[in-house]
Amino acid sequence: MCGIIGQYGKQIDTDAFVFKRDLLKHRGPDSSGLFVSADEKLALGHRRLSIIDLSDRAKQPMKVGDYVIIYNGEVYNFNELRKDLASEYLSSSDTEVILRAYIKYGTSAFAKFDGMFALAIYDQNKNELILARDRYGIKPLYYSTDDNNFFFASELKCFAQKKINHKSLAKYFYQYYVYGEDTILEGVNKLEPGTFAIYDLTKKTLRIEKYWQPTFAKKYQGQLEKAKKDLHDVLSASVKQSLISDVPLGVFLSSGIDSSLITAITKERVDKVDTFTIGFDFSSFDESQQAGETAKMLGTNHHRIILDKNEVLKEIPNILDAFDEPFGDSSAIPTYFLNKFAKEKVTVCLSGDGADELFGGYPIYYLPQANNLYRKLPAKKLIEKIVFALPSSAGKMSLDYKLKRFVYAAKYPFTKAHFYYRIMHNQGLLKPEFLAKAKDDFSEYFAGVKDENILNQLLYVDQKTVMEGDYLVKVDRMSMKNSLEVRVPFLNNQVIDFANSLDPKLKIYKNHTKYILKKLLEDYLPKEFIYRKKQGFSFPIAQWLRYELKDFMLDTLSADNIDSLEFLNKNKAQEMIQDHLSSKRDYNRELWALISLVRYIKNNKIGV
Repeated sequence: MCGIIGQYGKQIDTDAFVFKRDLLKHRGPDSSGLFVSADEKLALGHRRLSIIDLSDRAKQPMKVGDYVIIYNGEVYNFNELRKDLASEYLSSSDTEVILRAYIKYGTSAFAKFDGMFALAIYDQNKNELILARDRYGIKPLYYSTDDNNFFFASELKCFAQKKINHKSLAKYFYQYYVYGEDTILEGVNKLEPGTFAIYDLTKKTLRIEKYWQPTFAKKYQGQLEKAKKDLHDVLSASVKQSLISDVPLGVFLSSGIDSSLITAITKERVDKVDTFTIGFDFSSFDESQQAGETAKMLGTNHHRIILDKNEVLKEIPNILDAFDEPFGDSSAIPTYFLNKFAKEKVTVCLSGDGADELFGGYPIYYLPQANNLYRKLPAKKLIEKIVFALPSSAGKMSLDYKLKRFVYAAKYPFTKAHFYYRIMHNQGLLKPEFLAKAKDDFSEYFAGVKDENILNQLLYVDQKTVMEGDYLVKVDRMSMKNSLEVRVPFLNNQVIDFANSLDPKLKIYKNHTKYILKKLLEDYLPKEFIYRKKQGFSFPIAQWLRYELKDFMLDTLSADNIDSLEFLNKNKAQEMIQDHLSSKRDYNRELWALISLVRYIKNNKIGV
């Protein structure tokens, strides 16, 4: 995995550009590279984490004829493309194959790539700079442009802009991550997943086009047993591709369906498999013992770490700062430590990310029908009053939290309720005039899916929002902070296409989420392991904010730090802090998101 950066405009200040490039050193600690055009108006920079072809022949920027590429990611089908292109190669890397594919096919090449990538190609013949990003945005890419300048990079820390985007701020208070094409910085955008951009260096114009987006139009015709076999075949092929590496490789293993299935299929192809899991000394959050039992049954070389509180306290500032933007998902904390632990033994890990959004893994997918029934009840206000009077529990996904979340969200039509089931948004923290700037986004996402089935609509929206904006961002930043490459076999092209073609009844059947994945896993594990209660991957943040992280929270959210934030309801913030500390209410999600935002604004001197 790598970091990329580029700049076009007035004459390049090479020292300043190299300084920005090296802000990405954690993404690529092995080597660095620089290309500057003859007129010194274009610079391309690269930081390399060597995975395939460790020789200097694969270093970047890479030049072939009149074309130069910088690239972050892995294109797993590069060997098949290599044969198709029939060129004389200078290296055995996928980078060269990608560049030669562009030379032959132009921008049509991007749809042929199977994997995760963010890239930039300088086409000297056309005097154009081309950017592209993989189907689901597994690898990040940001850009900014004005009349005479164009700039792009793998992370926001490289950008000069320092003013907050109020629309993105409103989005953040809805979901506690910034979704869509906007970023938290005014004037900086994400290149969206499945998209390429062409910047004309002569005309100083930018054109953006989609080369792929999720579709449910193709309908799979097979029944369960055939679907199970076909799923195994596409997953096995995906895992085979994901195992291509010239450095040590392992698998993240929790007690869940997704990582267990990836591990089982990996074990079919590799004799010795190193698996990694993390545990907590807080029973309702700890799944490491169950992961160990799964590892024993699958026959892996298992490694387990129990999170040390002192180490967490020391690293939390680094974890928050790694995102270069406010990021309110506290599961980033264990994700960071799991990646750090794995990096001690391997350079690449496979993970089960993406399966929930493809195969229907969340209980919220049951809720549209329950929502409609609840909204017809005559005593809704009384029910809501009783539910919100329930005392808060410290346990993960406790009954009181689920009930509160449901009655809060059920007031809305399902196109909005779907988002609010995940989090009881805002709670009055953001002043209404700021919150209103993102109020219509949700219906726009639902309008983008061309399928009448409600489950497919929900999956489409989650693939476009929470998966890309939260989960994949978390995995990328926490792995790259530790210079570890994480690969996601569920998001290879053939698995995506297969999953999106399936009958929804093969995804959710009766009371079983991810039904077809569970049926396939029955070939590897006993049913009692498969159908036990889902743990999920989270962290006892509610309890820690009351005790271990109390001082950190109070210091970050002090009056000195928040008084100048005109968008924030300060009285509500202080009320939440006190209610949470007294266990009157559980505001861990709101408070952690606020901590992340306030720290980001203060440390980066962001104008609000």
